[in-house]
Amino acid sequence: MDEFNENFNSVDETINETPQSEVDEINEEFNFEDEEDVPVWNKVEYSPVGKIEDYKPMGKGLKVFCCVMALVILLTATTAAGYFMGRGSVKNGYIGNKVEVELAARPTNTDQSTPAQVYNALNESIVGIRVYNAAGQMGDASGVIYSKDGYVVTNDHIYSEIGAPKFKVFTHDGTEYDAVYVAGDNVSDLAVLKIENGKNFKVAEFGDSETLFNGEAVVAIGRPSDATDSSSITSGIISLTRRRVKTTSSYTARLIQTDSAINPGSSGGALVNMYGQVVGITSSKLAGVEYDAIGFAIPTKTMKRVVEQLIKDGKVTDRAKLGITYTEVNSVTAEVERYESVGLMVVSVGEDSDIYGKVGEGDMITHVNGMAITNDEIVLDVIEDCKAGDTISLTVMLKNGNIVDFDVKLRANVSQSSYSDVISERENPAENGDEGGSSGGIFDFPFGE
Repeated sequence: MDEFNENFNSVDETINETPQSEVDEINEEFNFEDEEDVPVWNKVEYSPVGKIEDYKPMGKGLKVFCCVMALVILLTATTAAGYFMGRGSVKNGYIGNKVEVELAARPTNTDQSTPAQVYNALNESIVGIRVYNAAGQMGDASGVIYSKDGYVVTNDHIYSEIGAPKFKVFTHDGTEYDAVYVAGDNVSDLAVLKIENGKNFKVAEFGDSETLFNGEAVVAIGRPSDATDSSSITSGIISLTRRRVKTTSSYTARLIQTDSAINPGSSGGALVNMYGQVVGITSSKLAGVEYDAIGFAIPTKTMKRVVEQLIKDGKVTDRAKLGITYTEVNSVTAEVERYESVGLMVVSVGEDSDIYGKVGEGDMITHVNGMAITNDEIVLDVIEDCKAGDTISLTVMLKNGNIVDFDVKLRANVSQSSYSDVISERENPAENGDEGGSSGGIFDFPFGE
């Protein structure tokens, strides 16, 4: 403060010592005509009050308060960043392994088994999964043993509303194991858990979903009521081998449709043919009074491709995408809206797409690999059968009427998981009127559209 008072007195002395002659010269330089226009240059009589004696350092209590507030802000920012960075980004020692299953061929010259025989053959390979966290959020699901050392395949959506989830796995004999999250994929709705401290589990036999046919008899096995209960079985048929359904992640997926009863808690269970081979992972159903017995399962062909990558890389790395958003224009829409062609009308093109800058809003994609696009499933099926880096051909009718052909390199569609290591504020499902039992809440399925 002494230095401050000395500087203050120095400024005061400089101002008061300014000669009047200098003031007059400034007035003449500006050529003020009227006396009243001349600014008044008063020498302000500064009267320093002397040294400031009442300054006090910050009190200890105020210091503590400021430190606490800084800590709160830091924790808030860290939590927010952790929430977004933590979704699907868990690292563990179970990623990086090579775990593969072979899809068994359909048996020939072999009679089909009865539902009871199929159940007995698969029962030891089906598990119940209890998902819970420290906030008391809880729910039940099902899973299928994928490897002898305890990898389990299930659905990605089973923990989508339970932050920082923990897992208990219950085997056919009631034994309880701790399990950890390995990786998940919200596009396919598949996830992998790993049972800890267990060995010599009975691996399910996985069959080739490509050999299914409409009307084929199947059964569904899972834990629809309680993860700690015994697995239950329902019977039905394959309604459609390939139906494209919109999933909870707003993607569409090619799924198996069945009329076997699939209920909440069956997420991640098995759809099984009558040779005892798992041909699908049950995932969703259409719900509502207007629907009856319309359930869906993820084909084993998709499961094998996704799960192997989840275990090896922690994410799906080779799935392809075109990188556009679009509106389907079918024959009816074209007639009503008077479009010149059917196909996919481009809404936007992502910057990572191979046709960015070449195709824009309002252009119409009319053919893919030489096939006329009468609905979007034709394009989606082509892309789903490709891998990132593959090339497809597109025919596009531009807005100016010109028709051009492009060879397009597909980009990688690397999704994230619904998993989050941050506890959300959502209340316990059972407290919100969802179905509940001893588990405190049972997972419902996403609605197909």
